[in-house]
Amino acid sequence: MTRTWISVCLSATYAVALLTVRAEDGLRFAVEVAAEPAVVDFGPTCAGGYAQFEIVDFDPAASGAVLRVSYATHPDGLCDTGDFWRETAARYLGPDVDLPILPAAIDRFELYPVTKRGLVRARYLQGLVRYARFRLEGAGKVSIRDFTLVNDKVHSEGERAGTFRCSDKGLEGIWEASVRTCELSAIPSYSATHVSPPVTTLPYLADGAKRDRLVWSGDLWWAERTMFVGFKPSEPYMRGSLLMLAANRTPEGYVQACPWPEQPPPKAGEYGPFPSDEFAAWFVPVLWDYHLYRDDMPLLRKMWPAVCALLDYLGRHQGEDGIFRQRAETSKHAAGLVFGSTSCHHRSYMNIVLWLAYRNAAQIADVLGERERSDKWRKNAELLAKAVRLRFWNSSKGHFVLSIEDPSFDFAANAIALAAGLATPEEAARIMPQLVRTPHGKFQALAVRGKFHYGDAKGALAAIDAHNWRKMLSPDWKGPRLTSECMNLKRKGWGDEAHPDTALAGALVNHVLGIKPIDPGFRTFSFNPPKDSGLTFASGTVPTPHGMISAEWHIGSDGKIVESLTCPPGTVRVTLQK
Repeated sequence: MTRTWISVCLSATYAVALLTVRAEDGLRFAVEVAAEPAVVDFGPTCAGGYAQFEIVDFDPAASGAVLRVSYATHPDGLCDTGDFWRETAARYLGPDVDLPILPAAIDRFELYPVTKRGLVRARYLQGLVRYARFRLEGAGKVSIRDFTLVNDKVHSEGERAGTFRCSDKGLEGIWEASVRTCELSAIPSYSATHVSPPVTTLPYLADGAKRDRLVWSGDLWWAERTMFVGFKPSEPYMRGSLLMLAANRTPEGYVQACPWPEQPPPKAGEYGPFPSDEFAAWFVPVLWDYHLYRDDMPLLRKMWPAVCALLDYLGRHQGEDGIFRQRAETSKHAAGLVFGSTSCHHRSYMNIVLWLAYRNAAQIADVLGERERSDKWRKNAELLAKAVRLRFWNSSKGHFVLSIEDPSFDFAANAIALAAGLATPEEAARIMPQLVRTPHGKFQALAVRGKFHYGDAKGALAAIDAHNWRKMLSPDWKGPRLTSECMNLKRKGWGDEAHPDTALAGALVNHVLGIKPIDPGFRTFSFNPPKDSGLTFASGTVPTPHGMISAEWHIGSDGKIVESLTCPPGTVRVTLQK
């Protein structure tokens, strides 16, 4: 377990640490707990796992008292009940157990009767913790030591790979925070004995370490590139995520958005707890990106039936004009959760996602030698692109509208048009100045990626600055140094402060370092340092199935970019035609 620093506060004032434990000393410290709270700070990189500590001693008055331990990610959430209360939960294991995998406590606090000395371990995990608060309910005092959170198949550890440095220390911090977020949200395989019959679950990347702890198909396209550049190619989480999603496909071809690992295959019409055609469609782009970085032909062949069935299902809901027509029963999506608003019926965002799914499915078919399907899906993508421009492009204002029913500007639709590469260079030039800031950090991350894609490095970096990525690195910020849900720096409540879909390590490696795969597994790749970015150097190592690519560039004395590159056998740098 890696820790940078731990401090213990013996009062409710959190600004001053009365005891600091160095990383090399481990977690061996003692604290005396009474009615006045004591607080342990695990530091901004946080921790997750099962609470464990030793009751060293207690005075006679404390016998039978209760030690209350509560958890938070920011000091504002430190109270007897912790930083949030579950508003909803799939309590399929009983009223006290939450759905998050492994089974987690429904609460952000735990109660331990003080009856004897010895080692204590929590029954249920806490997925994301910066602060642990201790208070004795009753008379007397109790001494505890070696409090920690045991990572027992709770999250990834020891699978890091890749490095990133550049002339902007803030971007380095964002890279590190992004990879750490994915580390905390990558959930290993485990033996699920709490279900009947018992099963061994697949490893997967969850949408967050604190709250849902479920795989979400609509988040993986944002999160997975950070996994690819920050983790070893042997990491099992993205592969497991795709296998889990494909296993939760209905007979119609629909792929459930957020299945849990132990559930049986769904029946016809069982669209899951988040019924969304949009999230189902994301399965194909996520699969193609995975293969592009990992070159996993066995998985691609195994996923082929799911790809065919899903696109057949989605295609049945396109109208004669090619536009996807939203149904009430599968209408949930990132821009609206209730069917009935005019934006739900014919949304530009959904149609651009479907266009990307057709394009990526054609690439998958090419790799597998499925020529008939490849031709069909490539033609579908071309026809849908034309329909999207005809029905959603506002030529006078230079942007895509929200829907056929609502002609307003939609940040998400325009950001995905750039990030997915649908926009022409002329369209992109008109869209980019209109993408400044949206409160939803997931779509701000799309704008970052899209501006990089069309060569506007300064604009992409400005889009990072316009949101909260740099603020999370500030010494004044007492919460997690992690990318969060919507990239909102919440101090308490329902939000998840470790959310991989706002992680930017993939974009930084692809566009600041400049390394991107062209053929699967980096058999061919591009090395294109950004021009006119304002940065003066970048360096890094990028994990591939063939070994590490090491790249560096800097601005020379003549103002030109000087490059250095080392690539493993089996990989070749190619220059893209402009």
